[in-house]
Amino acid sequence: MKRPAAKQSAAPSLTDVVRLAEISAAASQAFSQLLDSTIVREMRDIAAHIAATKREIGRLQANDIKNVHIPAAGNELKAVTQSTEAATNTILACAEAVMATDASNPARYKALVDEKMLQIIEACAFQDMTGQRVSKVVETLQHIEARVASFAAAVRAQDAPGPASEAERERAERRRRLHIHGPQDGGAAKDGRQTEIDKMFD
Repeated sequence: MKRPAAKQSAAPSLTDVVRLAEISAAASQAFSQLLDSTIVREMRDIAAHIAATKREIGRLQANDIKNVHIPAAGNELKAVTQSTEAATNTILACAEAVMATDASNPARYKALVDEKMLQIIEACAFQDMTGQRVSKVVETLQHIEARVASFAAAVRAQDAPGPASEAERERAERRRRLHIHGPQDGGAAKDGRQTEIDKMFD
């Protein structure tokens, strides 16, 4: 029994080929335009973000902080250290002079004590200048803090995990290893002592 011959598909005409080519070209052009517009839009967004970041960096005035505010704060702290050291030396010298003086002559001893006490009082006047200098340093720190906080908020900065540098990591490790926590403020120190006392009685 003979099988029916399979139908042979008709070959596409030249018109069909041209039409398919036109459709393919139109689709390719539409995709290319869409891709181009997407890329252009993203590039514009990136450029706008870079421009905004540059504006925020300009407002941060990093050079002004580096060249003016931080050196000024350093000079103020240096002056505080020097005045504190000088006052301490004066007070100690006066105390030693009083302790080493023969008190067998009350009048002469009183005159010496009065003189040294006056010198101690004058040396303690450094506190007023020290307070003013420390206030300037605090103002500088607040100024820097406000600028950095504004910049971080504008660029939506996120802190990276871990220490900021190898030197910082080494300092933190040294403090942890040697139990160096630095001087505490009054409230923290008081609370810590009270906790230790409570543990002793418990």
